[in-house]
Amino acid sequence: MNRLPAAKRAAARILIVDDSPPIREVFAAALDIAGYECHAVTSGEEAVALLKVKRFDLMICDLHNNPQSLVLLERVKAKLSRMQVIIATSPCCECTAGFAVNCMGASEYLLKPLDLKHLLFTVWRVLEGRKSSAGLELATA
Repeated sequence: MNRLPAAKRAAARILIVDDSPPIREVFAAALDIAGYECHAVTSGEEAVALLKVKRFDLMICDLHNNPQSLVLLERVKAKLSRMQVIIATSPCCECTAGFAVNCMGASEYLLKPLDLKHLLFTVWRVLEGRKSSAGLELATA
């Protein structure tokens, strides 16, 4: 697996929220190998508790037909509007994931099962977009 340049790897902290231990472990391992700092939790409640004490650049959240995921997204975007969120979901929830992106502020959604190269590319693209947006905000301020 190709590693990202050291300058890009050092900055990003990622929170993974998924109730499936194998998915959490695979996502965390792939992102760790790519050089990201990852923390994984099983629920929205755990995510909220961790977000109170740690800063993250990106959250990857499982939708899984669980309204709690949309509540978590709503809470995160209300309090931490600059944090990027990627929704990971099964094809049966694609419509809801699209709603989360188009209406609730999620950055992107991914369909499971995921190709890990696609996951890494999407994470990189979302984080790079965040940096570009921050630069534009500074330039126009």
